[in-house]
Amino acid sequence: MKHTPAEAGFRMPAEWERHEGTWLQWPHDDTYKGRQMRLEHLWLAMTQALHEHETVHIVVPDERRQEHVHRQIAYYGFDRGTIELYVWPTNDVWARDSGPIFLVNDEGELAATDWNFNGWGRRYPYEMDRTVPAGIARLLSIPLFTAPITLEGGGVEVNGKGTLLATISSIVNPNRNPGKSQEEIEDALRQYLGIKHFIWLSGKDGMGDTDFHIDGAARFAGESTVLYSWTDDESHPRYPYFVQHLHELERAVTESRKRLTLVPVPVTEARVYATADAEASADASPSAPFELTPSLGLYANYYVANNVVLVPVYGDANDAMAKAIIAEHYPGRQVVGILAHMMAELGGMIHCVTQQQPAAAPRHDDREGVDQGV
Repeated sequence: MKHTPAEAGFRMPAEWERHEGTWLQWPHDDTYKGRQMRLEHLWLAMTQALHEHETVHIVVPDERRQEHVHRQIAYYGFDRGTIELYVWPTNDVWARDSGPIFLVNDEGELAATDWNFNGWGRRYPYEMDRTVPAGIARLLSIPLFTAPITLEGGGVEVNGKGTLLATISSIVNPNRNPGKSQEEIEDALRQYLGIKHFIWLSGKDGMGDTDFHIDGAARFAGESTVLYSWTDDESHPRYPYFVQHLHELERAVTESRKRLTLVPVPVTEARVYATADAEASADASPSAPFELTPSLGLYANYYVANNVVLVPVYGDANDAMAKAIIAEHYPGRQVVGILAHMMAELGGMIHCVTQQQPAAAPRHDDREGVDQGV
């Protein structure tokens, strides 16, 4: 009996490899009081952009909300043949982090992995989200492998050839993996994602709720091409960490000893601030000061699907430049901007709320770089 995915020949494919579909967890008012309608607009925009190219799998918390989403889909005239709704209780919307990471093998089989989601180090409620990977594996009737460590999907980035890119701060952290060494964590990643080689960036413990996930810092756009977040503004709160990451990327190589081709992607020119916490504070106390809190204005948190790339945009001066850079590295795919203000207020963007389900098919094409066979 094969006890780990690696023993069974499974691997985590690169995001640009062909998908069967994308998983979303629909926003609901249980979590976001008074904000559901604004968030639903974004989820509908993502569904519209994706459903013509792959199946969109939508998780809703109960039958009442399922009927509501059915009506939304019908109203907007979406093709119901490529949209599937499932009832499963959730705490939140971050499908990338709480959902399963899917694997494939050369025989065309699909499997799911469960990484013991704990609310980003027990920062937020997670008990229902914790059950999502097992629920999805059951719905799809595929094997589920439960890893011996804790991490989130937004914390790992792969090139599909065996190299993993991640931040130390979001995985080798006692709030996820107390008592575990980096070597033990790497061994689990080898066994459960099919990884052969590691590129670790420092990240920053306590930077945002995720302790600086990799999908806001650096992304593979090919076997050895990495798009990384950057700003020339030395007063930007993330500038010191961007500089450190660049130095680390410049020293890194892939599993085949290739040096990385590094491409900077700007952050927003204007600072982006969240008002959600201030609104909550004002609700609690009318005399409470209304303070804006630093949020995220990142473009590297994009999502690659069949034929399209969804890029978070903000109405910022750097929107067009970021989209052009990303489009250059995903030829043959349409770049679609998704206004991400409300997501950014909550601490994430497009990549954070999407999770790809790779197409399960025998692997014949072993080309280098981005697979354009979509």
